[in-house]
Amino acid sequence: MYRHDPSERIAIFIDGENIHYSAKHMNMRLDYIKMCKALAGDRRLIRATFYTAISNQSEGKIDFINFLRLNGFRVVTKELRSFTEAETQQRFFRGNLDLDIAIDIYEMLPGLDTVILCSGDGDFVRLVESVSRHGKHVEVCALREMTSTDLIAVSDEYIDLGTMRDHLALDAPPPERREDGPPQSQIRNDLDSARIDYNAIEY
Repeated sequence: MYRHDPSERIAIFIDGENIHYSAKHMNMRLDYIKMCKALAGDRRLIRATFYTAISNQSEGKIDFINFLRLNGFRVVTKELRSFTEAETQQRFFRGNLDLDIAIDIYEMLPGLDTVILCSGDGDFVRLVESVSRHGKHVEVCALREMTSTDLIAVSDEYIDLGTMRDHLALDAPPPERREDGPPQSQIRNDLDSARIDYNAIEY
């Protein structure tokens, strides 16, 4: 039977769009720092990586990305590209990062004991199966209503984001922001850093 071990090396890979829309479905704003701390528990968190598509209209998202980077996250972005469907002339936007997630997991795999994938996307079924065959423990965290049943079935452990809702919501908005913020030296680049509030950041 698998048990969490404090010496266990873990990494968290967050499908930004999937988790963002899961949070919207729950009518909440998600605190990603709290989420990573809750998922890691007492284990050794080697890295937390957030993947998201951006466009030149994404000013609010850029602020959010900068917040994550200042708080110890690695952020991988991809520019949204537009496509026009020939028959209907309907315009679509695409910015898929599934391959980026898979490559990063495999590059880090030798130094990990557990992979935590935050996504409900069924396209990751083969990836999870393959990582498991390499002898790694795989946990999947996502909202149950937005998670592929096949993805749950192939994971070693499934965490329903909905059951953590009350613990992961952003705190109430802080007092009015002052112009003279803390000096840069006070901002530590890890998950235990001084909190930079992002209640005002739209994403």
